Amino acid sequence: MKRFVLVDGNALLHRAYHATPPLTTSKGELVNAVYGFTNMVLKSWDDLKPDYIAIAWDRRAPTFRHQMYTQYKATRGPMDESLGNQYTRVHEVIKALGIPEFGVDGYEADDLIGTLARQVKEQNLEIETIVITGDRDIMQIIDKTTKILMPKKTLSDVGLYGEEEFEAKYEFKPLQMIDFKGLAGDASDNIPGVAGIGAVTATKLIKQFGSVEEIYLPENISTLPERTQKLLAEGAESAILSKTLATIDLNSPIKLDLEGCLVSDYKKENVVELFKELEFKSLVNKLTGSAKDPLLGDDQLNIQVPKPEQSQQTTDLDAEVDKVLKKMSEKGVLLDIKFLEKMGTDLKVRLKQIEEEIFKTVGHEFNLNSPKQLSEVLFDDLNLPVIKKTKTGRSTDEETLNELASAHPMIPLLLEYRQLFKLVSTYIDALPKSVAEDGRVHSTFNVEGAATGRLSSTNPNLQNIPIRGQMGGEIRKAFIASPGKVLLGADYSQVELRILADVSEDENLIKAFRDGLDIHTATAAKIFNVSVEEVNKEQRVVGKTMNFATLYGQGPRALSKQLKIDTQTAKNYIDDYFLQFSKVRNWMSQILELGKKNGYVETIWGRRRYIPELNMQNERSSSTSKMLQSFGERAAINHPIQGTSADMIKRAMIDIDKEIESRIKNQESRGGDLGLILQVHDELLFECDPDKISECAAMIKEKMEGAIKLKVPVKVDLKTGTNWGEMSILKI
Repeated sequence: MKRFVLVDGNALLHRAYHATPPLTTSKGELVNAVYGFTNMVLKSWDDLKPDYIAIAWDRRAPTFRHQMYTQYKATRGPMDESLGNQYTRVHEVIKALGIPEFGVDGYEADDLIGTLARQVKEQNLEIETIVITGDRDIMQIIDKTTKILMPKKTLSDVGLYGEEEFEAKYEFKPLQMIDFKGLAGDASDNIPGVAGIGAVTATKLIKQFGSVEEIYLPENISTLPERTQKLLAEGAESAILSKTLATIDLNSPIKLDLEGCLVSDYKKENVVELFKELEFKSLVNKLTGSAKDPLLGDDQLNIQVPKPEQSQQTTDLDAEVDKVLKKMSEKGVLLDIKFLEKMGTDLKVRLKQIEEEIFKTVGHEFNLNSPKQLSEVLFDDLNLPVIKKTKTGRSTDEETLNELASAHPMIPLLLEYRQLFKLVSTYIDALPKSVAEDGRVHSTFNVEGAATGRLSSTNPNLQNIPIRGQMGGEIRKAFIASPGKVLLGADYSQVELRILADVSEDENLIKAFRDGLDIHTATAAKIFNVSVEEVNKEQRVVGKTMNFATLYGQGPRALSKQLKIDTQTAKNYIDDYFLQFSKVRNWMSQILELGKKNGYVETIWGRRRYIPELNMQNERSSSTSKMLQSFGERAAINHPIQGTSADMIKRAMIDIDKEIESRIKNQESRGGDLGLILQVHDELLFECDPDKISECAAMIKEKMEGAIKLKVPVKVDLKTGTNWGEMSILKI
């Protein structure tokens, strides 16, 4: 039987980017994703020996799923610019290797792959299809002649799933994956599922009844426990929507051209030339030094990419904190599901009210979650001005709606609707699905979460729990202490600005912190040339915005949008800021010079971030070159600050854990009176015995404030309470 290999390009490239350490050419071009992707494609080529091969890509344009549900994939952050900048090179490699590529606006790579696999079967061809992807969504197309190859932890660690392997892992048939997601949802794609129905319950229901539609038959749903019936009844519409969102479109507008996908010889000299340009020396050597096809040689898969050099201090730090993270994950945090259910019910009532108010204002009903229908209402029915256009038409994004807020009374209602809808779908309905049998959420924490060294968490992502705003505080109330315990929170106060004062050695910043002043008020006083006592609320907002704009390298345009002022006024604020804090500007200039010279910048403890964008050659369009340069400059300025902050909290976590272990060893503690349960950016959350709160808080404060010695005081704010959203200040 012949073999057709279909590659999910986006999934594979994303995996290659995160699995391959930063690699740059002598010109400063970052190529780690290109290198990792090339090796993965060549490995599959060598292992699977396909007769036909093709690569499918997502397009940037919104898909039909976004048209159905505006919150589809809404929780995903923007693509890392360092990855986005490598797409052009990847396509050059694929072209040189003679592999055909597909992409269709409005459809995902999964849809194209599913359609091509269906067409292979319908033509009764004696062909086995193997799909290479990192996304389990496509597993729904597995059948007798279609298999899925999934890379696991490393580039060379893979798993091949046919029908037997799939059913052994998931306990239901491949096609029932869409029913599973209809019930349990999918946090990675922000598919809501049914609130309160997790993976275990979803699997049981599918095994018992077969499909979402069968579950909802009166004779079936009536046999279920009362609570499950209630959840399913309330989530019926969401279950159908979620199943539809999860279903791959096997009739996407693409036609199978097997002859065009036939594996054929490519021009070796073109590949060698490109690999030389990319400085893939090991690949070039194999290509030019072997009689058989050297790209597909057996030892190709064992290439060791040298990791970027890091300081021993940060390497040891990460190794130590990883052990603490595992303990934290095992302990988990208790979630009040009933509170979330009540909150969800209340918000859904409010969402319904907003819907009715909008329909009354507009004069007719429409789907608020459909960008297409919303666009027609805003710009055709109401004749509002078009602010900006995208490839798919007139934009209705949040930025556009904010600009139109005063143009029609429905816009503020729509903004409120979107905010509440996102809270419900992303947190209130999704968090209970991650609760284990012990009632706790056991997120997985990653020590290499970001280039700055910050931690990340997955399954679920607790780093994105809202902090500000009334609704964000309400969601935090669902994170509660165990019976007989209290929560103890410890949060670094304005730590990044304190680090900025230290590294820049700016006298005005240092004095403000040493004098114990409110730093935002002190900054405003300097900018507006008034005394600290004379600073008003509006001026303090400017001071606060300027402080953080400096940390993240914002220019006049970004600042003007944030403060809702004209660009010239924003420029004046920036000029006035650096006039008063001149050493901050000097430090920024020095960092950029060092970054360009060395190819990296580093934290106080030597955690390096390689930033090739600082030295990008102007080989592309001037606008692209300028964009890359700007990104590199912002990253270079931010890393020493945010990276040092990340190093500090890691050090504190390790020292606190050692103290807890020491107290247990010396029998000063029962081992359960204090436990770290969560880390979010600059904050640590503990579960503590009430009678030990003062003792434990004093120890935590000492360890956190002593994690690093700065030229200004390091301050930690302490709070305690029975839930994360309602905590009282604790003075030690």
